[in-house]
This record gives sequence, C-alpha cells and structure tokens, in this order.
Amino acid sequence: MAFAYKRVLEITTLPVVAASVYANPAATTTYIRGIILHNGNTVTEAVKLYNVPDNAGAVGAAAVTNEMYSESMAVGMTTILEFEIPGLMLTDTNDSIQGVSTNANKVTIQILGATE
Repeated sequence: MAFAYKRVLEITTLPVVAASVYANPAATTTYIRGIILHNGNTVTEAVKLYNVPDNAGAVGAAAVTNEMYSESMAVGMTTILEFEIPGLMLTDTNDSIQGVSTNANKVTIQILGATE
C-alpha cells in the first residue's frame, strides 16, 4: 500500500511570539517530510522553528533545547526544508511544530507529510 502524502498544514503565517502552528492530534502519528517558508515582507525576517514535545499531553513550550531551524530570510526568499523517510515524526498528542518571525503575518509556512 502506497503512503498518501498531503498538506499536513495549509499555508498560514508565523506569529511574532513563538507559538504552535501544528499540534499533533490524538491517536495520530504525523510524518513531516517538508516545510516551506516564504518571506513576503519588504524587510529581512528572523525566522525560527521548534520541534516541541508535548508537556504531559498539553502543547509544550518553544525553547533553545527544541529549536530546529534559525535563519535570517531575505525579502522574497523561499526555503524548503526536506526530511528523509520516515520524516520528522510527531507521535504524542500535542507534540508540535512552533514558529516565530520578526513581524507577525509576513512569513508563510506550509507543512507537507502524512498522518496515520
């Protein structure tokens, strides 16, 4: 049986304070194979992403210890992060991908992968 990849997170924007953009649903394993980021602002944006484990079933907090990506994105820059099979795995309820950028609603993010 072929694995059905899809958009795990429809395109949205990063907030100005680190917050969850995707939280793993209950009884689900999410396999993240790609993350697409784009700076649509007219200035450079400092972007960070975090792979945050759940906190006793609740969404955990972004911290230096779970930061996975940091970049100054130039105006109009697009970055594609790819993760080899099986991908970045979120297994517990509310394991999350969190993000932040210098200015709210300027950097878009889309997450591609699969769930089971």
